[in-house]
Amino acid sequence: MKGPAFLSPGAACAADGFVPRQASPLARALAGSTGLRDLSLLGKIELRGGEVPDDVDAVPITAHRVLLVCQPERCAELLETQPGLAVDMTGALAGIELEGNALMRRLTDLDLSQLPAAGKVAGVPALVSSLGGERYRIFFAQELGHSVVETVRDIQEGLQ
Repeated sequence: MKGPAFLSPGAACAADGFVPRQASPLARALAGSTGLRDLSLLGKIELRGGEVPDDVDAVPITAHRVLLVCQPERCAELLETQPGLAVDMTGALAGIELEGNALMRRLTDLDLSQLPAAGKVAGVPALVSSLGGERYRIFFAQELGHSVVETVRDIQEGLQ
């Protein structure tokens, strides 16, 4: 079963003068920042049931739900080929990559040794995964992105 197509940015097509373009919901909030990488334009598919492909990053949400993170061009293929319920969350979730255990400890109460995990980061529900070392990926509702980035930048400034 596939999720509603209108949620998928990849399904947008040019018509009647409309030309789709990608834009990050974090562009203004991240302007001039250092040490933060915008992950908002990556493809993000929530999969319920089904098999996780080997060539995409998978962030477990629950025992039966996983967030697949991939290049945006892969979304259409993954939505078509995955068994179970697959919903394109690319437009719904924003994300950042950051570095620093001290920063993460101030942002969340999650046990950093037990990642990936779902929990609150900067006061909002998020999915957090470790990229090894002191690098982390955080995905959250795009409408809360400005608040999250503002909090991260404030804490970064206090750590310097």
